[in-house]
Amino acid sequence: MKTSNKIIVLAAFVAMLMNVSPVLAGQSVLKILAPWQGHGQVFKIAPDKVKVVGSFDGIMYIDNGKGELDAALFMCPGTEYINLKTKKATINADCIISKGDKKIAYATLKAAGAPGAFNGDFNIIGGEGKWKGISGNGKVTIRTALGDIALNKKTGELVNKAAGLAVWPALKVRLP
Repeated sequence: MKTSNKIIVLAAFVAMLMNVSPVLAGQSVLKILAPWQGHGQVFKIAPDKVKVVGSFDGIMYIDNGKGELDAALFMCPGTEYINLKTKKATINADCIISKGDKKIAYATLKAAGAPGAFNGDFNIIGGEGKWKGISGNGKVTIRTALGDIALNKKTGELVNKAAGLAVWPALKVRLP
């Protein structure tokens, strides 16, 4: 069997395992729901501006996913800037997605909105193991359902905790 035929067969097999419809050989479109929890530290960096440094993580559930990729773990460390006057905010994060030791992907997240409601871009920039060479992109919506800021009385720092849901309605993924 020629190498190009092997790649097409492998891509079709992976798409079948992921239970998604292939758009092109090696490319799939995934709908993903991901409940998450986050935590971080809040720093006032200007009269009307705060910076949250932290991370959020959870499980990505692939709609109709079965078998090999019904779910994957993710973690995104990053920063959120909030303008206290305008109530506008931005998020910049780097993400790692994992389905075991042999399947790891890396992505970037850039989103904007108001605290609790963000829309943005998610770009898969590479991977390791069986996902070496993976790429992709799509829109993401991030909502915060619960949030709390508390003062650590011992250190005086503000600690932010939150939980919510991230949704990728049509994440395009290109497999190696």
